Parts: sequence; C-alpha cells; structure tokens
Amino acid sequence: MINAAELRPKVKKCMNALNSSQPIVFGQDKLIANGADKGLYVPGLHGGDKDLVRELADQIDFDEGGGTYLFSGNRGTGKTTELMRLAELLQQLGCEVFYLNMAEYLNLTMSVEITDFLISVLGGLSEKIEERFGEDPTRIGFFTRVGNFLQTNVTLDDITIPVHGVELKMSLQQDPVFKKKLQEGMRGHVAQLVKDARAFVSEAIELIRSSTRPDQKIVLIVDSVEQLRGVGDSDDVAKVFKSAETLFSGHVDKLQFQSLHIVCTVPPYLSALAGSLAALYAGGKIFMLPSVHVYECCPRDGAPPATSPAGLAAMVEIVNRRFPEWSEFLSRAQMERLAANSGGDLRDFFRLVKLCISQALYQPQLPLPDKVIEGAENDLRNDMPLSRDVKDWLKKIRQSHERELDNLDKLPDFARLTESKYILNYRNGEDWFDVHPLLRDIVADT
Repeated sequence: MINAAELRPKVKKCMNALNSSQPIVFGQDKLIANGADKGLYVPGLHGGDKDLVRELADQIDFDEGGGTYLFSGNRGTGKTTELMRLAELLQQLGCEVFYLNMAEYLNLTMSVEITDFLISVLGGLSEKIEERFGEDPTRIGFFTRVGNFLQTNVTLDDITIPVHGVELKMSLQQDPVFKKKLQEGMRGHVAQLVKDARAFVSEAIELIRSSTRPDQKIVLIVDSVEQLRGVGDSDDVAKVFKSAETLFSGHVDKLQFQSLHIVCTVPPYLSALAGSLAALYAGGKIFMLPSVHVYECCPRDGAPPATSPAGLAAMVEIVNRRFPEWSEFLSRAQMERLAANSGGDLRDFFRLVKLCISQALYQPQLPLPDKVIEGAENDLRNDMPLSRDVKDWLKKIRQSHERELDNLDKLPDFARLTESKYILNYRNGEDWFDVHPLLRDIVADT
C-alpha cells in the first residue's frame, strides 16, 4: 500500500523539478537570473548531422561586419536553453553578449510594425548596456531619445506622450491603445527613426569597446519574438501573423546594423518563406530548432514514423536529471510512451509526466496503472480540438510530411496549427513535418 505521508514530498518535488519555464543558462546568470543548472542539459536532443547552435556561433565568429540571424522553432523545443548555450559559445569566442526577452518590452498579442519593434529592441539594448557598464551612450537612453522625438515631431490623437523613457517602455508593453496610436503616428517618420537607431547603435558600440577592447564583437540575442500571435477572432490572429511576415520580409535592411550581430527569434511558420527570406539574412538560412529527435527519420508517404531508441532515452534522461525518483512512479516503458506521445515537445513531455505523477496519491499501489497514462494523454489531446477542414489538412500532412500549403495566404492558418502544436517539425538530415502523435489516429480515421 502507498504511504501517502512519504509519497507527498516526492510528488511535490516532481511538480517543481519539471518546470518547463526555467531554461538552462550555462552560467549566463547575468543574462537570465535564476536559470537552471548546466548539469541538467542533455546534449544531442534535436538530431541532425550538425550542431545547429555551434554552427550559428561559428557563423557569427566568421562575420566581421555585423548582421542579423534568424532563429526559430516550435514552442517546447528548448529555444531559450539553446540560446543560452549559444551565449556561452560566443563568450568563449570572445564576444560581448546581451540578451533581451521581448515579452518584457513588447505586447506580443498585437500586430507589430518596424517602428515599435526597433524602439523596443534598441530601448532594451540601451537598458542592458546601462546595467552592465553603468552608463548609456551619451547618457541618454534610446527610450528617452524616442520620447523626446515624439514630443517634438509626432501628434498622437487623444494620447499623452510619455515624458520619461521608462514610461514609454511600459506603455508599449502594457497599453494596446498607446501602441496602436504610436504605430499610426510613426508611419511617416520611419526613415528618421532608422537614422536615429543607426546613430544610437554606433554610439553604443563605441561605448562598449571603450570599456572592453577596440575590436570587441558585440552580439544581441532577441528572444521570444516567435511568440507573436493574436488573440480573439481569426481576423485578429491573421493580422498579427501577417504583421510578423511583413516585419521580417519587408524591412530586412532596417534590421541590419553595422558592427552589431543580432540573433532574433522568429515565428516557425516563417520557415515557409525560407526560399525568399533566409537568403536576405546573415548565415543564408533560418536556424530552425526542430522538435526533439524522437523519430529515426522521415517515413515514407502515409507511414507513421519509427521511434528512435536513442531519442527516447535522451528524453527520459532529461527527467532523470531533474527528478530521479520518477522510476518509483512509472515503468521505463510508460516513460518512453509519454516521451513518444509528446512528439518530442519538452513542455508537453514534462506536462504529461506531471499529470501522471500527480495522481499517485490516489492509487492503491505503484507503479501507476496504464489508465493514468491514458488519462494524461486525453487531457493533452483535449487541448487540440479538430474541425473538419483542419482534419483534412492534417491528413494530407500525415501522408506527405510536407506543409501542404496551397498558397501563402494559408500561412496564418499554418501558423496557428504550429503554434498550437497540431503540426510538429523534425529534422533527420532534412526538415519534415508530422501531425502530433496524439492526433495521428483521429486524423487517419477522417
């Protein structure tokens, strides 16, 4: 029989140990505070014949002029952890690295334009420089510069323009009405904003190099931009996705700065534009982080993918390093089943494990019966309701393992399905797609 008094602390430990919101920071505590320890990292999770992050670090090391690199992947693939590993590699190569979580600077549920994006990115960089070096370029931060410009040159109807930089930052992030008015008011001033932005970056680099060394390479990691997504009706969602497409495909030149290397996350659906988009950015590709390597290879048309024993073992090891007591609750076969049915999505995997172990106190004995595993899988499956048209589309993807985009007008719908993890992206020498494993049988029956 289960001893509830002894078991409860272990269940509580599991709930806290499998915290998917806490990235591994590789000692980069000055970039992200209170991150997870490097010892929790399991290498080689994402498969492929190359280490994508090391390749990106090498590209930046080779590039002397500066440029913007695009980095992407589905939610739950461990992007922030990999970006922290990138920061570690870049610092080993002698780079000065800054990190921005754009969720702290920009409302990511609204359409974005080049104006508010540049203001947020460079305002954030301005703050990080001040934190690290004790002063901002010319002692006037970028948010304050923009605020001064707005006061002098722009009229925002029925809106009070923030006087101080911190007020502008908060208004952009928290006030949807202000953000919309700012976008409207700045549309006639894009050229001047870009000019001011380039001047600021030049001054910022000069300041940093005066505190480090004259040839210091400076890298800015801009995270969380891939979270751009609308809320509300389908028209609102489509507008936000379209604005992200316009930002990164229509304003490439405005996102490049001399002597500054920017690594910017982008929504994964933009990879559908890779032929026309990636060639415009540094590195010549979108550095796409796939789902964890739980499958051996892209299967033949219509066949389910074969699970990778090495990939499943790596997934289990991730939990083992955080919560070694898992084997008291689940058999190895059950844990590998959860890993496979997460589709290689780390957040969903952690969620499934926690859903199962949270039921331990209510069972007569351990390990947990399969009905508990089935219940956790149903909880996850219920988060992905299927309409008839979505089922038909997913069935095509399950058959071909391609995006099945008839035209780019369907990008917003594709974005919604990848964002909600109906569609997962893998790489085994090539990129391919599949339906979430918990939906595979449902889709096959349509």
